[in-house]
Amino acid sequence: RDRRSGARLSRDAPEEDEQSVIKILSESQSPVNAAPGKRVSQLYCYPPLAGVLGASVGNYGVVGYTNVGEAGVVGYNMNSAFCPASSAVDGMLGVHRGGTNYGVYADGDIGATGTKSFVEPHPTDPTKEIRYVSLEGPEAGTYFRGTGHTRRGFATIEVPESFRMVTDAQGLTVVVTPTGELAQIAAISKSLDKIVVQSSKDVAFDYVVNGVRKAFRDFKPIGENDDFVPQGPDDKRFFSLPAESQRRLVATGIYMPDGKVNLDKAREMGWDLKWAQNKAVSDMLALAANQHK
Repeated sequence: RDRRSGARLSRDAPEEDEQSVIKILSESQSPVNAAPGKRVSQLYCYPPLAGVLGASVGNYGVVGYTNVGEAGVVGYNMNSAFCPASSAVDGMLGVHRGGTNYGVYADGDIGATGTKSFVEPHPTDPTKEIRYVSLEGPEAGTYFRGTGHTRRGFATIEVPESFRMVTDAQGLTVVVTPTGELAQIAAISKSLDKIVVQSSKDVAFDYVVNGVRKAFRDFKPIGENDDFVPQGPDDKRFFSLPAESQRRLVATGIYMPDGKVNLDKAREMGWDLKWAQNKAVSDMLALAANQHK
């Protein structure tokens, strides 16, 4: 059962289907270790089919409500390497926790092929709105900024406690800019405890201090392709991607210029075998579940 909702996550398959499922699982690249004598629910610890499918012409496809629960909608990706299965990552919509509300909340990373924006109404034009996009870079950056003034040529910038808690001690950078008049100014020492600034004469200054989150200090911006591997020979996700992403996927041969999956590239990369294995497992478990109803 699901560790939060209590909902049942798997079914035991009939005995006659067990060996067939074991054979498919053992031949696939699934992290589950198939072993004779174990039932399907012990081997494949998450549902093989969509739990909820919503479709609508003019309304919402899926709606979730709760009055006193934590979230209106919750989705789990179960780690099938462990039985009973545990949640490897989950995402929630319409979340209320204590005095904090979230439209979207994830236990894990959040990814997107487009920008991440905040939106506000225009203050004077009812036909317009304001969109600001998040700053992006190759690191999980942290920062704080402010204004100071040197006295007798020196100033100390106190580092906020919250910044110290989440920021790695290595990789700090400091930018200091004199304001109001010309002066030489520099950060002569920096740490998570304090930053010392020296100037050629007493002057007001602005500063920005940047760091990197401790938990993600080893983040690498370039990795193996997990997000742009087609999910099947008829994958249509190409058409929802930004134009530059489409251009690159055509240039690397993953998709054809007309947006269709390049089946020659799929065979070269071995994706066609993975598709066949996934379909065989899904079909067999769907059959077992239907027969067990």
